[in-house]
Amino acid sequence: MSATPHTDRDPFAVMLRGAFLPTLAVGPVAVVVAAEMGGGKAALGAALGFAIAITFFALGLFVMRKLGGASDPFRFLASALAVFMGQMIFLLVVIIALQSATWLDGTAFGITVLAVAVVWQVFQVVAFVRSRRLAFDAPQETGQDGGSAR
Repeated sequence: MSATPHTDRDPFAVMLRGAFLPTLAVGPVAVVVAAEMGGGKAALGAALGFAIAITFFALGLFVMRKLGGASDPFRFLASALAVFMGQMIFLLVVIIALQSATWLDGTAFGITVLAVAVVWQVFQVVAFVRSRRLAFDAPQETGQDGGSAR
């Protein structure tokens, strides 16, 4: 009986599960705190910031999964950087579009996005570290004479 590591697990699904649930708890807390501190406009800003940020990070993982390349480190890094750049451009467009919005509190929006980003990133890294991915190729079986067993 040999102990085989869990290499068949999808690292993106593991990271999504590990980050989504803890981050989901940030939204209601942020909306309640914003409503207490700044009223309805702040609560709306916090709710919108939460929705945009959690969608932003979850879609990033889905895109990374579709691009594949988890087995090739260089392709994975290139696609990860491309997805990150796309996310930053998307966030910049959202911030520019909401810059002059008088119907929401920009401070509550920004603080909520920052809180969601920190919680998401921390739990995504924790989930990835706990996913037990191989850092080397599994050894091939060899015969008694040292040659490969067929």
